[in-house]
Amino acid sequence: MSISSRSNVRWALAVSLVVCALVAATSGLAQETTGRLIGSVTMKSDQSALPGVTVEAIHVPTGTRYTSSTQANGRFTILNVRVGGPYTITAQISGFRPQTQKDVQVALGEGRQVNFALELESVTEAVVVTAESAPLITPDRMGSTEAISENEIKALPTINRQFQDLARTNPYVNVAAYDESGTNISVSGKNNRYNTIQIDGAVNNDLFGLAATGTPGGQTNTQPISLDSIQELQVVVSPYDIKQGGFTGGAINAVTRSGSNQFSASFYGSMRNENFIGDKVPRADGPAADRPYATFEYDQYGGRIGGPIVKDKLFFFLSGELNRRSEPTSGSADGTTTNAFKDPAAAAQFRNILISKYGYDPGTLGDYNTDTDNNLLFGRLDFNVNENHNITLRHNYVDGDRDLSGARNFNTYTFETAGYAFASETNSTVAQVNSVFGASSFNTGRVGYQTIRDSRDVPVFFPSVYICNNANSFCTGNNTYTLLAGTERSSGANSLDQDILEITDDFTLIKGNHTITIGTHNEFFKFSNLFIQDITGTYFFPSVAAFDTGLADRYQVKFANGSDPRRPTAFSAQQWGIYAGDQWRVNDALTLNIGLRFDVPRLTDQPTYNPQIDSVYGIDTTEVPSNEVMVSPRIGFNWAPTKSGKDQIRGGVGVFAGRTPFVWISNAYGGTGIEITGLSAGSNTTKVPFNPDPYNPPKNFPPGTAAISADTIDPDFKFPQVLRATLAYDRELPYGVRASVEGMYTKTLQDVFYQNINKVDSGAKTFFGAPVYTNFNTGFSNVTYLTNTSKGQQLNLSAQLDKRFDFGLSLAGSYSYMEAEAAFEATSSVAFSNWQFMTTNGDIYTEKVSRSFFEVPHRFTVVASQNFRTGPIAHNVGVYFTAQSGQPYSVLMGGDPNRDGASGNDLLYVPANYNDVVWRGTGAPTEATWNTFLSTTGLDKYRGQVSARNGLDAPWLRSLDFHYDFEIPVSAIRAQVTFDVLNLINLIDSDHGLTRYVSNQTYNALSYSGIDSATGKPIYTVNSGALDVNRQYSTNDLRSRWQLRIGARLSY
Repeated sequence: MSISSRSNVRWALAVSLVVCALVAATSGLAQETTGRLIGSVTMKSDQSALPGVTVEAIHVPTGTRYTSSTQANGRFTILNVRVGGPYTITAQISGFRPQTQKDVQVALGEGRQVNFALELESVTEAVVVTAESAPLITPDRMGSTEAISENEIKALPTINRQFQDLARTNPYVNVAAYDESGTNISVSGKNNRYNTIQIDGAVNNDLFGLAATGTPGGQTNTQPISLDSIQELQVVVSPYDIKQGGFTGGAINAVTRSGSNQFSASFYGSMRNENFIGDKVPRADGPAADRPYATFEYDQYGGRIGGPIVKDKLFFFLSGELNRRSEPTSGSADGTTTNAFKDPAAAAQFRNILISKYGYDPGTLGDYNTDTDNNLLFGRLDFNVNENHNITLRHNYVDGDRDLSGARNFNTYTFETAGYAFASETNSTVAQVNSVFGASSFNTGRVGYQTIRDSRDVPVFFPSVYICNNANSFCTGNNTYTLLAGTERSSGANSLDQDILEITDDFTLIKGNHTITIGTHNEFFKFSNLFIQDITGTYFFPSVAAFDTGLADRYQVKFANGSDPRRPTAFSAQQWGIYAGDQWRVNDALTLNIGLRFDVPRLTDQPTYNPQIDSVYGIDTTEVPSNEVMVSPRIGFNWAPTKSGKDQIRGGVGVFAGRTPFVWISNAYGGTGIEITGLSAGSNTTKVPFNPDPYNPPKNFPPGTAAISADTIDPDFKFPQVLRATLAYDRELPYGVRASVEGMYTKTLQDVFYQNINKVDSGAKTFFGAPVYTNFNTGFSNVTYLTNTSKGQQLNLSAQLDKRFDFGLSLAGSYSYMEAEAAFEATSSVAFSNWQFMTTNGDIYTEKVSRSFFEVPHRFTVVASQNFRTGPIAHNVGVYFTAQSGQPYSVLMGGDPNRDGASGNDLLYVPANYNDVVWRGTGAPTEATWNTFLSTTGLDKYRGQVSARNGLDAPWLRSLDFHYDFEIPVSAIRAQVTFDVLNLINLIDSDHGLTRYVSNQTYNALSYSGIDSATGKPIYTVNSGALDVNRQYSTNDLRSRWQLRIGARLSY
């Protein structure tokens, strides 16, 4: 379907969603740590309301008591109750028989409805009822939300014990195909950096935005908290509760365990090696390749303990976990791995030159192992001061270390010493007070303080050396270079300190049918970021032979000015928020929720003034965006049209304000050209001699032969903001089947857009009609400018069915459809990289909407679990299956045809006919080969034009994961053995289970090499094998094999 026709469908559906949603309002799962009990008490004989009834809820594990009274309409509300249960709830009033409901469970953020119908006190026996489990129909459910309970956490397959394995069961959550760890997730087609992660309602994001996981320490592949510490997980996409904010993608909130009146402890461990991983890797064009996995070790150990300090009053909970992992990179230049470099002779020659001429051994041509270690500690205290006040204090510690390698695949080989080691340490403390003031006033106050300390270490100090695909290019982009050695250019001077203070308070007042909330959420940040790229000097050569001559095409270096050559960039920021909302129970069938939120981001420090930037571009570098008020009105509804308790229509519409990763803001502080100088040198005619001294890289060049780079920001820049509307219908079908159909439309109001303002139209045109650019000022190379776009939209549709059987079997299945479009998607932490990696049709300034990097058009999921007993032995079985579209990708051409200075962002112009270009290179195709390449990739439809950004689709992905555990009681101890298998499909049949993707969602098929003087035709240069069928795909080596984890646990 074309962009224009898809747009018409989207707008029609969007208008329908918004019109329907505007008639009412919402609740939803907010940034909460508790739940709610709501309901009504009536007289059984005539269903009339009973006011003044005392309703008492007791949390059985801790003895915590909550009390309320029904109002004139017979309704009651108990806020801020503990998540989980079971609860025993009793309603009683003089003259009527007391009634009790047992085994009531409360989900995170849920308003659990519990209704009573009292009989006159003709007999003295009380009525006891067992509550329904996890009801679908509840007036509190409005937007797109999901809670994953403790029992579901136990049954779901997870080989790495990570929360992302739980979140992926949501139809809107997608795990990136290239990510072997399975931790890089996007939600509803939005940038993965636009999610928010919370623990007990407190922000636990990587606010600076360096980790693809979105969590502190995410670059070390550590989890933000042990899975054993989590009681329940919450995934929200469109929660119209006005308390929720800070995201335009999705929010994931983990509520932690607490101690109870009963002492309990559990200790677990697992050990894995290469024998727990499949030996064969499936292939798309033949039988599976027999490639036993190299040396692999992964050990996990941990435990938890909790109990009372003072019964019914004070409780403790502690947990800890150690992870030790060593694994191969799965890439080599000697042909021994799945992803083998295409030119081992060139790699060997490059290595020999480095050793013989400069005494630097960059590493072997074979594979090697990288290590990932992390330690997790968590502690929590809960204090029931009295029936009206509860205090929770928790601390979370995360320590992670990880070795990272560069790209190692068919097109690119990065030597071992061009990798780096990343270390991260996080300490997070949160105190929360829940208070009840009378029967109708409630308050939740929370204060959190978090420190994050990140740093990088490199194995060698040596200039970075790139062997480029094309001559005269700064080939740092994806698929633009073939070989890389030396210090990793972004890691020679790289560390980050973050300090975050969070203060939140929510006051709730129940007034008749209205539940009114007034609150504030505020965050205060301090950042100290050392980031100086190219500190050892970075050299770019067109070939290994050119490197042997010692003359580079291009060179760049950065260094701090002043007395401290490693001075970090420091700045502070604030985020202020206030909000008010009213949940209005209009009648028994309709609940509305109307709210208004104001968020104000503030940057309290000014960058340094650069008079040269001001005089050349008219930009005052001291001006940064601040005090821009983001207004977020929201309205939603829940309507029971039949009043049967069997169905509901729900939805809402509202504005959600998110965050810009602060690293993008930081670029404007450290990139003014004053604190740090960035120089580049070299041209088509001027070469730069190679200097192997990393401590004294060349910094002085003749006038006119070097240029300065800078990063700037629009003083009117706005943080991301979207309009999101949801409309859904839930129905309880016969035989206990529950069904939900949901539609969600998201419109971009503000998102980021990068420009390079030193590039201007020269007036010339490329051979396909795009502008040719030149530098506005030759004293500068690149000057990035961070501003906004309002273009982009997503449409999500989903259908879900689930059935829970009395004998312990649960089945759930979903289908989701997505259309996602964006004008710009920033995927890097570096300003210039964000600009240069955004693929273009040649026009670098026009905001052109295209398919999003994060679009997954079709996705099917099935989740099944079964618990049963055989005598004293308890069993749990869980299965997770997904089948989904591959993510979109683009095909590029190198050679920088529009001369914008970026060699990895030009979309391929597909000639109308084979003979319209001159073919050169070792891989120059025949007409039949070219036509086969076009037809197999889908590029045929672009003949005679520039191919579309993300216009092609990677192959479908399918995965089946399995969990089984059994538990045997041994005296007071329970012994459990667990089995988790990822990619069970591959275990059953080694020819299946393949996970393929396009690296960085771009494939450089060929290079533009100028105009042929004899024919006037463009020259296309093709490397050997570049146009082979399926050459654009990389294989996720680990996720394409079956993996097994066997664990043991002792509990009491």
